[in-house]
Amino acid sequence: MSSILKENMNFDDTFWIATTAMRLNRSHPSVARDRLWRIQFTLIFILTLSCLIFLLYSVFFHDIQYGLFTDASKNAIMIIVAFTITYKYYILVCNQDTLTELIRIVNEDYKLAKEFCEEEQHIVLHYSKRGFNVCLYWFISACSTSAIFPLKAFILMGKSYMAGKFELVPMFELTYPWILEDYKNVHVVFIMLFGMTLFFDVYATSMYVGFDPIVPIFLLHLCGQIEILNLRMSKMFSTSNNSDETIRNNLKEIITKLQDIYKFIEIIKTYFTVLYEFIMKTTTFLLPLNAFQVTQSLRNGEINLEFIGFFTAVILHFFIPCYYSDLLMETGEKFRQAIYSCGWEKHSDKRALRTILFMLTRAIKPIVISTIFCAICLDTFAGMCRESYSIFNLMNAAFT
Repeated sequence: MSSILKENMNFDDTFWIATTAMRLNRSHPSVARDRLWRIQFTLIFILTLSCLIFLLYSVFFHDIQYGLFTDASKNAIMIIVAFTITYKYYILVCNQDTLTELIRIVNEDYKLAKEFCEEEQHIVLHYSKRGFNVCLYWFISACSTSAIFPLKAFILMGKSYMAGKFELVPMFELTYPWILEDYKNVHVVFIMLFGMTLFFDVYATSMYVGFDPIVPIFLLHLCGQIEILNLRMSKMFSTSNNSDETIRNNLKEIITKLQDIYKFIEIIKTYFTVLYEFIMKTTTFLLPLNAFQVTQSLRNGEINLEFIGFFTAVILHFFIPCYYSDLLMETGEKFRQAIYSCGWEKHSDKRALRTILFMLTRAIKPIVISTIFCAICLDTFAGMCRESYSIFNLMNAAFT
């Protein structure tokens, strides 16, 4: 049997963009949690915490007190980002064994797929390519958004230098505690503060590129596995030469694989439910905050490139898991229809028919991941957008 899948096809090589980013920030589940990792993690945590403290100080002790609500909303966005990436790192560290097991299951499915027929191998390859495209979307979105902040600062400093009036331009417009505020334009202090914010920018990028494609990749892989079962189910009773025993064995294999898929989904729900509730809530506030930044800039006759790109990335942040969870639910519904229309009514084996009935009953329950209170799907995304728009209107009425 010819194979259209690569002989050494595995998770890390197929989705190398995400796994490389996780290795760079030392969050990949295969990275040993040894002394070297603890030192690296401590440095990452200290620099991120320092940046978060300065952001909080600027918002609550300067921007809000002086009525600078545009600056306050801008820095509030970065505060939410800091909390989000820290929470994601926490999930990757605490659930190292679970993620390793999920990746092992995917690799095992790839290994088994090399023995499938070409049609089924095409399905596996199709969904693995779609998973890689998710990695590519996040790489382009996160890198282009984060690169604008340092590029803008360097360009403005270059323009001031060419004009003969060199000025230091920070990445983030922060107000520091008085000790640093008085010396923030001293070259050594400026370089240290700029390096800290640049590190935060790069670290946040690596977390979004590395972490956010993971669950959509798993969901797409499950879609492929269900579509293969869909194909097998549609052929179950099409061949009259199959004996009752052969049909029972084929049904048993399908049910065994279905149970593995249901367990896989339950693992995702167990470890990512709270995260997606958190993402949904933070996105509800990030969208209006970003939109407020963009509209305020336009009112001042400026174009805020940083937050235009950030606005797109924020939408992707919740849209992508909603879209692929909705796709998983749709694929599960197609499988239910395939069970019903497989031709069971022409078969007389009662054991096989009881198995079909059991599968139909179980398939009534949608295959979907969820937050604490609702399923993650496109309807949920639409509801989140409506809530964000209401907050945006309230901000416009209050601060303009």
